[in-house]
Amino acid sequence: MKSLQRKQRALIKLIYEVQNETASSAQLKELSERLRGDVEAQKLYVFLMDMHAELILEEEFLIPEQWDLFSTQAEPEVTARKLPRARKSLSHYLLLTVCYVLPFTVLAYFTWYTVQPVPHTQVAVLGEMDHAIFTQGAEQLTPETDLFTGHTYQLQQGIVRLLMNSGVEVVLESPAAFELLHQNSIRLYSGSLAAEVNSAAVGFVVETPSQRVVDLGTRFGVHVDHDGSSETHVFQGKVVCSEKQNQQTKGNTHLLTAGQAIQLKGDGSPAVSLETDESRFSRALRFQAQIETLEGAIEYRQELPVRLGAGDCCSSQRLVLFQEQKNLILQEDVTVWKIPTGDEAADSLEQRQTIPEGTKVNVFLLHLDGPHKDAAGKDHPRVAVNGTIHFRNPVLGGLKTDPDLYDTDQSLGRPDTEYDNQEFGRSGRGIDRGDKTELSSSGKQLHVAWSQRGGGGIGRDQIRILVSTEE
Repeated sequence: MKSLQRKQRALIKLIYEVQNETASSAQLKELSERLRGDVEAQKLYVFLMDMHAELILEEEFLIPEQWDLFSTQAEPEVTARKLPRARKSLSHYLLLTVCYVLPFTVLAYFTWYTVQPVPHTQVAVLGEMDHAIFTQGAEQLTPETDLFTGHTYQLQQGIVRLLMNSGVEVVLESPAAFELLHQNSIRLYSGSLAAEVNSAAVGFVVETPSQRVVDLGTRFGVHVDHDGSSETHVFQGKVVCSEKQNQQTKGNTHLLTAGQAIQLKGDGSPAVSLETDESRFSRALRFQAQIETLEGAIEYRQELPVRLGAGDCCSSQRLVLFQEQKNLILQEDVTVWKIPTGDEAADSLEQRQTIPEGTKVNVFLLHLDGPHKDAAGKDHPRVAVNGTIHFRNPVLGGLKTDPDLYDTDQSLGRPDTEYDNQEFGRSGRGIDRGDKTELSSSGKQLHVAWSQRGGGGIGRDQIRILVSTEE
């Protein structure tokens, strides 16, 4: 029991440090590890962070009570039995103090700490902009401008990236209006955002007119319509959504995991459960991946499916571009295929080149599923698709053969993705000589024209693309 008390006190201290913005990197890592595997720690964390946000934002939200949402199964009932009063030790009451009294001590502390407003505090920096008109009042802002609390910002056109002081990266799509509340929280009045939260910024909060979203270390998107209704879509990790409490709503709490989404209108109507739809945030997600535009039969998806074997994933009528790694620092030299430019494409001799250890890259997988039998058992005809990817930075090379792809699945791909269909086993992945793949002279535009034969085959075409993270 004493050990339990010490763990509870240590956890609360870690949460204090995060809320006070004084946590060291070691403390942030320790908290992240505690939250990852401890359901009770998650409950306490969300409870305290929710109270903290409540006091900072000075809005009436109901503190979550339905904590059973965090559990995967019901807790077993314990048969009650009477014990003599004398057997209740001091440790028993100390534990009750930690579990029940201390949160209210936290409430009192943060009441004292947060009611002292610090208006117009610098909490973020305006990052990259893409054809954007971004204003605060009558002033049009430019990249590297400091952003402050206490102002309403308008994104009238284009896309912008915000770099929060906490380390969170937020990408907003126009049209959008928002206010920064804290270095780790934002109020979105209208529009769409996509947030990427690292372990150091766990607890990032997005306020909308109809809900509060508290992240638990994740990538997610939030969209707010002009009537105040909002949707939250989780791409990776977990978030907790608390309905805004008013006379019409009860303030229910919802836990969302990857692949789940929710719509809340704030008018008393029940929450609507949805499946994550990346297309609602396509511009923001492409911007995060440093993709300028896509042409032809190519679509971008941020998250890979659990399985990407032949016939597992996608339509054979279009190419799908997945991001496998972001800002990956190569741990060793990587030998790749030097993708030819248009002038070199006619040369039959393929060239190899080495990307040196320490290079920072973004890794993508371009995938075309082969034509398979349809539901009626009929063979699909041969398919031929083409398209162009406009990357922001130069392409460094590719991996296009089966051995190269399999050898780099763990180091450059996603370790949690199965790249083969269990029914078919290993099947052809690499592109053929007849599959046209070439770069522009700038090295930033990749054009492909691939085909797959019909006849119910089990093949697919793939190429792993390594792109520089810098110009």
